[in-house]
Amino acid sequence: MRRFSEIAIVVLLLACAGACGSWSGFRADDELVARVGTSYLYRSELAASMPSGIAAKDSVGYAQALIDKWIIGQLKQQEAEKLFSQSEADIDRLVEEYRRSLLMHKLDQHYLEAESYPEITDKDIASYYNSHKGDFRISQPMVKGEIFTIASDYRRREQLLKLHNSKREKEREDFVEICRKNNFTLLQFTEWVPFADYITNLPLLRTSRHNEMLESRKLHQILYDKTYYYYRITDVLKSGDTMPLDMAKEYIRQILINRHRADVVHRHEKQILNSAMSSGHAKIYNQTDNGKRETEN
Repeated sequence: MRRFSEIAIVVLLLACAGACGSWSGFRADDELVARVGTSYLYRSELAASMPSGIAAKDSVGYAQALIDKWIIGQLKQQEAEKLFSQSEADIDRLVEEYRRSLLMHKLDQHYLEAESYPEITDKDIASYYNSHKGDFRISQPMVKGEIFTIASDYRRREQLLKLHNSKREKEREDFVEICRKNNFTLLQFTEWVPFADYITNLPLLRTSRHNEMLESRKLHQILYDKTYYYYRITDVLKSGDTMPLDMAKEYIRQILINRHRADVVHRHEKQILNSAMSSGHAKIYNQTDNGKRETEN
């Protein structure tokens, strides 16, 4: 209880200072807030971590969380140093490798951001698709089709089915409108969807196999819970089939973007290598079998 009161006093002081101006303008006298061993957390450091404009009523809880996080961080660091003191050289190496990797990544990003991206046209995508069709295979059955429902007590069910089966656009529009007015479900899958997702809209046992449904293109019905479920699968892609261009389009676009990014990075790497070698800043030494330098490039 005493610890909470001390933190509350510190936070209220910070809140009062924040009410008079921003946290960055607050001149703290570095009163001690917390300690772990020989590591100390001061009020000014806590203030710098507090979000700008935080309400006074929220300050205590937020500051408490920051203090706990700082203490836990210090304790974990100290425990790790005890446990892994003999691996300090390995840790230093990993830290240095991470630092180098981070700097190289930032440099690559710098050149990528400075580079203008070429427009990827539908022709580019189609050309890549035609050259790499074998790379685009369906991993699970995909379908197009429809599912709709009609209440079993709906008196005009037969007439509604005739409208659905009509080839006249006006009658098809009437079918859609009647379904809407009567709150009948109408799902039209004009884009490819996984077959597993398609059948979740039907009252079927999830443990049963329904692959035979992929072989029929007729309109089927199921009566369940005073509702007729009608479904028709119009198009099927089976596992292993070649993915259609419209489905592969966005994959290919990303492949072409990544290829361009790799070309930009490679071009920059080649430029800095050639420049360093020609200026003498970098050299490659040929070596004999005994490890002695033989010639200098």
